[in-house]
Amino acid sequence: MNSTTAPSPPSPLSRADVAIIVLNWNRREETLACVQSLHEADLGGASIYVVDNGSRDGSVEAVRERFPDVHVIALPTNQGFAGGNNAGIRAALDAGARAVFLLNNDTIVAPDFLAPLLDSANNNELVGAVSSVTLRMDKPELLDAAYLAVYFGHGIVWHYGVNALPGEGFDQPKFIEAGIGSGMLFTATALRAVGLLDEDYFAYHEEVDWCFRARAAGFVIVYQPYSRIWHHGSRSTDVSRPARPKLISDDEPQLPNPVPLSWSPVRSYLGARNSVRFVRKHATRKEALFFIYSTLRNVPLEYLAAVMGREEEYEIGVWTYPRVAEFYFFNRHGVRLRPEQGALAKLWSVLKVAPLFPIDLFWSLPRHILAAHREGHIAQPREEIRGLWDGLLDRPLPLERLGLR
Repeated sequence: MNSTTAPSPPSPLSRADVAIIVLNWNRREETLACVQSLHEADLGGASIYVVDNGSRDGSVEAVRERFPDVHVIALPTNQGFAGGNNAGIRAALDAGARAVFLLNNDTIVAPDFLAPLLDSANNNELVGAVSSVTLRMDKPELLDAAYLAVYFGHGIVWHYGVNALPGEGFDQPKFIEAGIGSGMLFTATALRAVGLLDEDYFAYHEEVDWCFRARAAGFVIVYQPYSRIWHHGSRSTDVSRPARPKLISDDEPQLPNPVPLSWSPVRSYLGARNSVRFVRKHATRKEALFFIYSTLRNVPLEYLAAVMGREEEYEIGVWTYPRVAEFYFFNRHGVRLRPEQGALAKLWSVLKVAPLFPIDLFWSLPRHILAAHREGHIAQPREEIRGLWDGLLDRPLPLERLGLR
């Protein structure tokens, strides 16, 4: 009599099953600090790979000299976040890794960051990826961001937990739509079933694309707040920000506890181009129409925020078209429209500045726009518009123009 035996379930993932991949491009010191934090962590036999994207600052030699136990993969040219990490993933899987942790090189890890990731991965056989919580390096008590959700509007995703405290709803594990690629564990099972990162993205939104495909294939993505990493920000593409335009006196009310924004025209270009690619790949007709509407509505707002030096208001969602009118046509002339004012008081305020409306609209605003162009203030929205247009036309990435090759 023949008998069959059901296959035994796979053994739980251990720390020795994990390959940690750190991607570097001309950021030697940040990468050395990141790898040092890994050596000080409880890795339990996990292997470390540093993938170098054609750096010219001696990064490869420095890593090999200081950390001879680290596997170094030196690529000849910059292959982007997706291509560089894919090179590391392929090497790790070929070496027998059962899980891969992608870690930005501008991070440091908590000593116990790895165990909670494996707890989540071993808790459910459908887990495809587990995302660490990302905290700010400059303000360690604040989240850089917790996780993402796809909404197909302008920018494609919502960022949850930005500059929040962990206790404000971000201190418990949960299923999410997309993790954040600065620190995320992928199971080998999911990578083989879903595929690797889409290299056509080059950088930005590739982890969102992967999570979207993984969820469509039946896997789940987990947010694990007990796995902590601290992030400097997008050091590979950030540049110095020019002094903001000053269209109003210092008595203009400021945001409480403002946090300085990173500034990267290159990131704006890539994010915009890749959002169009994401819509082409995954959106329904209704979602694509919403993306077009949302983009046409928000890009002018973002542009005007840059012209008027109010990017922080735009980022937190309070920079609306009524707010633009209030700021430029009223506040700039010293007129404040307050909620407690009666109708007659508001009418009198409007009448006081009404004669200036045509001058502001047809003379002052064009001059401020030209000045913002000349002084470099609108570099981010300008690159965003260019990225949207190049994505729409499906043009190849201008890596040389962006300074990425």
